[in-house]
Amino acid sequence: MPSNEAPVADWVTIPDLHRDPFPIYERLRAEGGVHWVPQVGRYLITSYEAVHETELDQETFSANEEGSLQIRAMGHSMLRRDDPEHYLERKAWQPALRPGVVKREWMSMFERNAARFLDEMIEKGPGADLIWDFAAPYAAESLREIIGLHNVTQQEMQRWSQTLIDATGNYADDPEVWARGKRSFDEVDVALDEMLRWHAEHPNPSLLSQLLRIPDYQMPIERIRANVKMTIGGGLNEPRDALGVAAWGLLTHPEQRRAVEADPSLWHAAFDETIRWIAPIGLYSRQVTRDTELAGVRLPARAKLGICIISANRDEHVWDDAATFDIRREVKPHLAFGKGVHVCLGAWVARAEVADVALPMLFERLRGLELVPDDPAEIAGWVFRGMTKLPVRWTSVAGRAATASAVGADADRAGAPTADATAPRIAVVGSGPAGCFTTQALRRRFPAAELEVIDALPVPFGLVRSGVAPDHRGTKSVTAQFDRLFLREGVRFRGNLRLGTDVSLDDLRGAFDAVVLATGMHRDRPLDIPGSQLDGVHGAGRITRLLNAHADEGEAPSLGEDVVVVGQGNVAMDLVRLLARDAEGLEGTDVDDEAHARLAGRVRTIHVVGRSGPTAAKFDPVMVRELAGVAGVEHHVHGAALEAVEQGKDARADAVRSLASRAVGSPRVDVHWWFGLTPDRIEGEGRVERAVFRGADREVVLPADAVVTAVGFDADEDAPTAPGAHADGRVQPGLYVAGWLRRGPRGTIPDQRTDARELARTIAEDIETGAVPLGSTGLEPRPGEVGFDGWRRIDVLERLGAAPGRERAKLRSVARMLDVAADEGIPLPELAAEERASGGGLPVTVLFGTESGGAELVADELRRSLADRADVEVRDLAEVTPADLDASRLHLVVCSTYGDGEVPKPARGFHRALAEQRPDLQGIRYAVFGMGDRSYTKTYSRGSELIDEALAACGAERVGEYGRHDAGGPVPAAEAARDWADGVLSAAPAAASVGS
Repeated sequence: MPSNEAPVADWVTIPDLHRDPFPIYERLRAEGGVHWVPQVGRYLITSYEAVHETELDQETFSANEEGSLQIRAMGHSMLRRDDPEHYLERKAWQPALRPGVVKREWMSMFERNAARFLDEMIEKGPGADLIWDFAAPYAAESLREIIGLHNVTQQEMQRWSQTLIDATGNYADDPEVWARGKRSFDEVDVALDEMLRWHAEHPNPSLLSQLLRIPDYQMPIERIRANVKMTIGGGLNEPRDALGVAAWGLLTHPEQRRAVEADPSLWHAAFDETIRWIAPIGLYSRQVTRDTELAGVRLPARAKLGICIISANRDEHVWDDAATFDIRREVKPHLAFGKGVHVCLGAWVARAEVADVALPMLFERLRGLELVPDDPAEIAGWVFRGMTKLPVRWTSVAGRAATASAVGADADRAGAPTADATAPRIAVVGSGPAGCFTTQALRRRFPAAELEVIDALPVPFGLVRSGVAPDHRGTKSVTAQFDRLFLREGVRFRGNLRLGTDVSLDDLRGAFDAVVLATGMHRDRPLDIPGSQLDGVHGAGRITRLLNAHADEGEAPSLGEDVVVVGQGNVAMDLVRLLARDAEGLEGTDVDDEAHARLAGRVRTIHVVGRSGPTAAKFDPVMVRELAGVAGVEHHVHGAALEAVEQGKDARADAVRSLASRAVGSPRVDVHWWFGLTPDRIEGEGRVERAVFRGADREVVLPADAVVTAVGFDADEDAPTAPGAHADGRVQPGLYVAGWLRRGPRGTIPDQRTDARELARTIAEDIETGAVPLGSTGLEPRPGEVGFDGWRRIDVLERLGAAPGRERAKLRSVARMLDVAADEGIPLPELAAEERASGGGLPVTVLFGTESGGAELVADELRRSLADRADVEVRDLAEVTPADLDASRLHLVVCSTYGDGEVPKPARGFHRALAEQRPDLQGIRYAVFGMGDRSYTKTYSRGSELIDEALAACGAERVGEYGRHDAGGPVPAAEAARDWADGVLSAAPAAASVGS
């Protein structure tokens, strides 16, 4: 895009922005998102993409603005500094605000304060103002205690906060605003000086007390003063305004209010939608350090910017119907807490204060809470925006005891279960990940429901058994979670019932209150080019199923010596890795050795061809790095143009670099990576001989004995509904779709867990509103169906028949499966023994690396959730050296990503020791859970990947699935980590036995 001068928006006025900035911002976004606004004296950045770009590049878009209003109003705080100065101050400020401290120290205080100020508002009676009689004093008193300003009142905190933030946003240069701000500035200094002396002699959990006890850093007094003022400003108005706007949003959207009151797990969704809808901090400043361009607009060095968070959070290119308050909308990462190095330090405090305590208590205690019709609510502001008036009334008041369970509820639970009196009968068709995760979510919703899972094959688990690469044992270990559904949670498995043949959809709908179709998409999408029908063209899905001994696939063909794989997504990566491995490289897997020998036995050259460059490819960089380490394989990269991508700035580009960095003396297999090529035709006399591709300036002809297409999947001919036609999962009340039938052929196995939660919530709503009547009598037994004990017999026989170095030898025919399933002479394992095989008693060390505290909170949750079946200890990577790793323990590494794909600073010493000292870590086993933000598409979870790569380079062995959590997604990190750890622990004993 050519660089242009910024358009001038001289029609924008500060009074109009203060009154309602949204129509103004909508026009500015439509006109490009970067404008010079004379009345504000800076460029306003209003589009999501442009705002996000400024967050990622502090070297170009500096927080340390000359003549900053915030510096004038509050002093030079960390918010107006860049790294490394910013990081030192942020690190000093963190101890009192970390999530573990919030949970241990501040939650009970929030509950006490919320109850106190709610009582005071109740005493004033209907017509009280929810903002000034509850939200503001509650936020002020809570912040006063967290900081440790015991010598002031919450009323003084409110006045200081308001006058300081008014001065920070004083773009009109009103002298009276400056005068009020200066008075508060001086009063804070007096109070602070007194309290610092007191805290020096009285250690406690408060911010000031912790600040005085940092072992390796002493913050200068002027910086303490500036950062305390910054904390008073943002730390009070953000929770106050989030609480007020959330209440207003729910009171003006009664159907959403009913949903959240029925399902307390939605309070966090309501909180996030609130701060997306109306971000409490609407704008902050940045300054350009050099001539640059943003969204195609030229910005000169020293240009001052207004980063309009409140506008970016309503960008129509990111959210449909963005101006609407909708707690059910698809979760995408909003910018209300910022991104990058300046992400809000108080985010954990605000979430707990508002979503976990104040909102539930408010709506639980005040029955019939509503707005006052003849005294309307008011909202204002643009630099900071929130309710300025919110009169409410109510019909009755519940006692404090009635709200205790709501406020103390676990914020990570999947959703409040419906009362046992509501016991629907639900059938889930398909026992793969989508079906099992949906069943798992439904069991949490409906503890007494009759749940049945129906599958066409006599064996369960669908894609996990037959579609996941056999050498990805970690991914396959999710079946340990699914086993519990059938063994412990009362779910009935009904195998060997094919939809449309053995049972019709009408039969199911008549027999069950609700039916969920999770039958997936299995047919490989063909290449629409000449020659695609030649003998020797195969789909990657079928090849993977052959390697997994799927009963419907028949005999495997030979792929010959030269194989061309079209596509560079994760399915292609799996296929290339499986074809490149020899039999020894498949140790410990459940691969079908006969199929692997036929398919890959003659392969000497593999060409992997994609349309995009490395930075836009669809593969997971971890999978490419795994390929780089396959023994006996040499990689050759063509057309990648890696010289144009700076090292460390793009995880995919770095992964491709790793391919070319390892030379093999006499390679067993050569893998050629081709980027930027489009399939043109496949040539040959009766069968494949060549594959021809078009590049930007040439034609590339590759010799081929076989072409394997890995370009996606299509609907099966007998698919019960069109994939992707029902994005919310509801075909009609009582009939639903899950997995790829719902979304189309996209999304990973962990994504199905997220979708399952949403779908279970939709089904619950339909049942609770009466849209789905209850009372179905169930499906009578059908001839030939196989129960879960029948599968367990098959499982026993497959494991007993495994060749040395293999996990199982899968039965290839349905007839043989049915015979084994019916053989009661095969002894079933005791359930206690199966549970021990899922990690019971295993010594586990959880190692966390974090800056803001998210990974620490997850580590604490893992300590709690694994305590009954593992010997768990938790350690901070800041305090661990490689020599501390114990081969007798399994190490669960929980690591966040920061900055531009970086290891968190406290963990960098550990990472540096691994990279520089290269200790011998043979015998060390570990698993990785990476926490990141998927909106950072190029470096998402990169920090954890760097730790993983360094451990592997020292000889440590990774076991289990590589877990990831998206900070912008709907699943809480602790819940995702629990599920990940369950799978890892079930895989860990098997890994140990293979290595022994």
